[in-house]
Amino acid sequence: MSIPYALDFTEGTVPDAWIPLPILEGNGADRKRRKWVKKYAELHWKLHDGPRDKAQLKELARMLEGIAEQFPQKIPMQYLFAYVPDLRREPLPFFFYATASEGPAEQILDTLVQRNQPGAVQDPQIVDFTTDNLGKGLRSVRHFVPKGGEALCMSVNYGWRVDSYGIDLSMRTVSDDLGWASANIDAFDAFARSLKVVHPNDVMVD
Repeated sequence: MSIPYALDFTEGTVPDAWIPLPILEGNGADRKRRKWVKKYAELHWKLHDGPRDKAQLKELARMLEGIAEQFPQKIPMQYLFAYVPDLRREPLPFFFYATASEGPAEQILDTLVQRNQPGAVQDPQIVDFTTDNLGKGLRSVRHFVPKGGEALCMSVNYGWRVDSYGIDLSMRTVSDDLGWASANIDAFDAFARSLKVVHPNDVMVD
């Protein structure tokens, strides 16, 4: 069972390589999504001082819109971010999902980081990832071949038991560019450490 919560950042640590994306459905969803990604694509472009190329800016907005439209239909999630450290690369989506805490923390965290998930080509690399904001956690790097696919992929999976909110929270991404994803794990970790859980009413929405 999912429960209401919101994600925020430790003051002074909001990372500029990450773009929040909307999860929308119903009447007007396409228009709202298009407006959102256009706004954040322009903001991200300014933060990175990218070349003033309208075609490239439109392409970034198009890729973000595609992620925001397609992935929530395929993967259960409550929050969605895109990692865009390089304007020339396709954004990498990160998915968040939380449920009410239930059962032993160690067992739940193992599930969240896919310790025993079938299909891995080797045992996942799992490390402690407890943070000041989120509490007890784990992070895994898992290599696998997707069902029906041929290319080797890598997932980076985080899981926390957030005792202050009574939830178990997961953060996850998948990439088939193993070298690039491996080289960016420090950035993924820094983003995860900046996160905190808050009540939805405490988040300001434009």
